[in-house]
Amino acid sequence: MESDFASRLNKLFETVHPPGRKPHTNTEVAEALNGSGHRISKPYISQLRNGQRTNPSPETVAALAQFFKVKSDYFFDDIYAARIDHDLELLSQLRGYGLRRLSARAFDLSSESQELLTAMAEKLRRSEGLPATPPDSTE
Repeated sequence: MESDFASRLNKLFETVHPPGRKPHTNTEVAEALNGSGHRISKPYISQLRNGQRTNPSPETVAALAQFFKVKSDYFFDDIYAARIDHDLELLSQLRGYGLRRLSARAFDLSSESQELLTAMAEKLRRSEGLPATPPDSTE
């Protein structure tokens, strides 16, 4: 069974990477962490990801968190992790072509135009039988 730590680490691997490229590999993360002064091996990262190792040092947790640009709390605080997971899901959805196009076109619109766009999206959601606001929305 995969530990919470492994599950959360894998979620970061799957979703936190530059747009237009595949997720980071264990080798890339090990090289980046070693390059920043934290000694870690590719096999150890693999063991953390598959749940064979479940108790990394605070320094390893901090180095992984820094690499993926989250707080170390992500690995241990369920409430913080839920917020980050929600944001990661939004990020993942925004990588989709349609939402990326929409976001790019809405980026520098006035506040009034953004409100109109939001109202239109809510109307479209209702017309498709969806709630006006997604249930996991943080609004």
